[in-house]
Amino acid sequence: MLARRSEHATKWLLSAWRDLSLDAKVIGGLGAANSALLIANHTTVQATTDATLWRLFPGIGGPLFLVACFALSLLYPLRDRRSGSEFTARQRVIHLAAIVAVMVVLPTIASIVLRETGRPYTYVHDGVIIIEEASRKLLAGHNPYAADYLDTPLYYWPMVNNPALYHVTYFPLLFLITTPFVWLFDHARLFWDERYLYLPAYVATLAVIPPLVRGKPQRLALVAAVALNPELFPFVVEGRNDFFVLLFLFSGIALLQRDRRTLGALAVSAAAALKLHAFFLLPFVLVYLVARDRPRSVRELAAGVIRTWWPSAIFLAAIFLPFLINDFGAFYDDVVRYNAGGAAWSYPISGIGFSALLLAVGAIPNPQADFPFAAIEIAVATPLAAWWLVRLWRDPTIPVMLTGYALTLLAFLFFGRYFQGNYLGYILAVATPVAFLRPPAARRPITRAERRHASVLGPAR
Repeated sequence: MLARRSEHATKWLLSAWRDLSLDAKVIGGLGAANSALLIANHTTVQATTDATLWRLFPGIGGPLFLVACFALSLLYPLRDRRSGSEFTARQRVIHLAAIVAVMVVLPTIASIVLRETGRPYTYVHDGVIIIEEASRKLLAGHNPYAADYLDTPLYYWPMVNNPALYHVTYFPLLFLITTPFVWLFDHARLFWDERYLYLPAYVATLAVIPPLVRGKPQRLALVAAVALNPELFPFVVEGRNDFFVLLFLFSGIALLQRDRRTLGALAVSAAAALKLHAFFLLPFVLVYLVARDRPRSVRELAAGVIRTWWPSAIFLAAIFLPFLINDFGAFYDDVVRYNAGGAAWSYPISGIGFSALLLAVGAIPNPQADFPFAAIEIAVATPLAAWWLVRLWRDPTIPVMLTGYALTLLAFLFFGRYFQGNYLGYILAVATPVAFLRPPAARRPITRAERRHASVLGPAR
């Protein structure tokens, strides 16, 4: 009897799941999964160590936060199934916004408040402190790549022998954008937190990506998949810069999709001037644009490239050249040796990649040891990139471009000295639109769920 009831319950659940709209499946599934992970897995930097997100809220606030996340996540597919046409497109957007606000925005604000009312090296990732203090070094007339950070709050951040005290691993645009804000807040005697930029960038990214795909269910599903990426959104809380980069990157993709080539290339170049991750997209964008033009001569090729890329070239030169000319060795040591190994204080082997596997099996004696990861990265990523660039030349489409970029970046980062969880989250975010940009398949019978939701959400635009 129990087995039969279990069988009936399973069949009912499967039937109910099939009847849900695409957005309800994605939002309900991701929301419920993340809500469960919030209990013990989704963590953030707190006072002296990492702790679960819900512990940011004192007393009964933590359990109420978990209940709200579960309730809002499960209510979306329930409303989709029960309300039918009464669950309008506008209501769906509002409901998704409420999930994002509670699950991501609220703990980020709580973390900012706890840092501001406590100590500046608590409730924050060290990358935030590095950029804030690099901006102050620049305002004081120092080269951020040549300076050390022993006289900053980073010294007290909870990591023993933190190599970031001697290195700025990020590209210059990140602290150049921050510098005016730091100057203004410091002169006004106000507390500056880099998440004042990063949190709006997270929200703005979610506003930029819907036009990439057609159909309201697809747009809602895409936004949810990026916003609730379990390997990315927890890092928004502590202040990692992935969504700040993704805002420029997705803006560039949206512009390229509408054939706004010069502006699209400039936006992607801005992303590349923020972080090495985005730099790998530049050759794919170049091949994508040239392949669409199919120039008939070298002269025609050069004219097209110059016409599209001259603003980007000037922009990148203005960002990088001052630091390369001032002290190339310091820049190279911070950006290359620090990440690849070979610096006096290199980043320790860590994360979930190939390096962690070698460390676990004893092939590498300790996390500080040097190892030729750069050679392995190049050996694996270069042929993979070449293969995808050739495929992109033959089929110059946004899905092929994003797929090639995501896989190349995965190969390069996975075999690097460290491969962090947010690296995987960033790659998944970049690859997410591909699933919604596939060309339509051959005609098939329309399901009952599709007929029901077509009247709710309206035709695709």
